[in-house]
Amino acid sequence: MKYKFGIFDWNGTLIDDADANLAGANATFRLAGVPELTMDAYREMMDFPLIHFYNRSGVDTDTYLTNVGSFGEAFFKEYREKSEQSPLRTGTIETLDRLLDGGITMMVLSNHLQEHLEEQMATRHVHHKFKHISGNTAFDKSQITKMNKLDRLKKIMEEHGYKPEESFIIGDSLEEPEIAHTLGMTGISVTWGCFSRKRLEASNTNHVIDEIGDLVRILWE
Repeated sequence: MKYKFGIFDWNGTLIDDADANLAGANATFRLAGVPELTMDAYREMMDFPLIHFYNRSGVDTDTYLTNVGSFGEAFFKEYREKSEQSPLRTGTIETLDRLLDGGITMMVLSNHLQEHLEEQMATRHVHHKFKHISGNTAFDKSQITKMNKLDRLKKIMEEHGYKPEESFIIGDSLEEPEIAHTLGMTGISVTWGCFSRKRLEASNTNHVIDEIGDLVRILWE
């Protein structure tokens, strides 16, 4: 087995919560007085850092940063309510168990808030399958205007001696392919999250999959 370390995004990847994320974004748009998005439009416009997404959706930077607290509250209130019913992606447990049986150490690397991330994972009985769980500690201007997944991942890989050539990262955004390219690991993109297949295929990802179970085939090729 080539791979020893697997990094998973959470939202839109292992938890099937794209609908809840869209509902949270639209709650913010209602507060900001801009039109709501359909799922197709959302998947074409979603981006990180989040400020780019809100700019594209009609919320200018000054307005967003001035109201980041109330906008964040609107998002999380709606998201939390909707995501309570968000299931794991079909096949997730079986896939994670197959990877564990194959000796792969696993990590969740998320832009979600750490406390709620761990709560969601524990409720869905997958918390114990991951050696590392890394989310953001606060929702504020720093998370809106920049990305920190790469820095968090590099620190953990350096501390534990994980090798990029023996690692893969999987997620639903354009951030994971960029991290994979930067660090020299395998990047895998999923189509059921918050980004469209077209955008993922245009990225420098190594693989695009439609079901989480397809990951096993890729890793054991």
